[in-house]
Amino acid sequence: MSGIAGIYCLDGQSVQHSDLARMTDVLSHRGPDGAEIWCGGSVGLGHRMLWTTPELLLEKLPLVKGNLTLTADARIDNREELIPALGFANYPVDKVTDSDLILAAYEKWGEQCPEKLLGDFAFVIWDGRNQQLFCARDHFGVKPLYYYHQPGKLFAFASEIKTLLALSDVPWQINEVRIADYLLQRYEDKASTFYQHIYRCVPAHSLRVTAEQLSLRAYWQLDPHRELRLSSDEEYAAAYREIFTEAVRCRLRSAFPIGSMLSGGLDSSSIVCTAHSLWDVTRGDSLKTFSAIFDTVPESDERFYIQTVLEQGNFESHYIHGDQLSFLDSIGVVA
Repeated sequence: MSGIAGIYCLDGQSVQHSDLARMTDVLSHRGPDGAEIWCGGSVGLGHRMLWTTPELLLEKLPLVKGNLTLTADARIDNREELIPALGFANYPVDKVTDSDLILAAYEKWGEQCPEKLLGDFAFVIWDGRNQQLFCARDHFGVKPLYYYHQPGKLFAFASEIKTLLALSDVPWQINEVRIADYLLQRYEDKASTFYQHIYRCVPAHSLRVTAEQLSLRAYWQLDPHRELRLSSDEEYAAAYREIFTEAVRCRLRSAFPIGSMLSGGLDSSSIVCTAHSLWDVTRGDSLKTFSAIFDTVPESDERFYIQTVLEQGNFESHYIHGDQLSFLDSIGVVA
């Protein structure tokens, strides 16, 4: 969970370093492991670092390579496929960062590069040769990306809305229609936010921003007509297990101890059990689990199912008393 931010002055004015510093300061909770700012005339990119994967320990963002500058909050999962395809076959695998792969993918495939990437990502590239910003968000929108666009004057982006509101040129105007839709549980509009003129880059979309225009493109969507036909229920189960196991495996790539929520339900229990089966005992630690329990609401307590999972062994379990918590407890922090 790193944080990214940036400004593109569409009128050609120089970016103020102080504006970017203010934006990255607002994102400090997302990146305690470092903050960097790059300014190049009318464009500036900021980054807040949270170390997670081993390769991320080697990264310094924004990353500059020739006319390209990248800031990203990303974990790329199909590294084994991308490394040879992008010319890194002779490099030590553990020295190739995810940012290296994103920038090389843009160099090779241009604006089609998000189609080649698997993982969780929100990234922005300043292309100095073409004088454009290219922004992309992952297929399911795991990583956040918001933007403000005032044609002819300003384009700004960030991992969080309050980062954009730190800029004096971004108006604090409530979007009453979006709030009403939300209260009525109408979620069809994926781009609008609770603030007028601040938009969400929707999942599986990319943005190209020049001084003259902003264009949005969907680079992927689920095909409702695609069918998978196998010969038996056992083959369907095996195919699902293969994909599910690979999804869990990708998320075990970490430079630090790994933890997972374990509610006792089907989803979290499946994830924890699969992670347990993939666990590298040479790590010298255990998979940490975090579970909410309810002493005063026994009908919501699933300790029986939690304990059934933990009986496999090699877990470090942690319990939170959920009936002592309220969603309002942290309202002052998240507001």
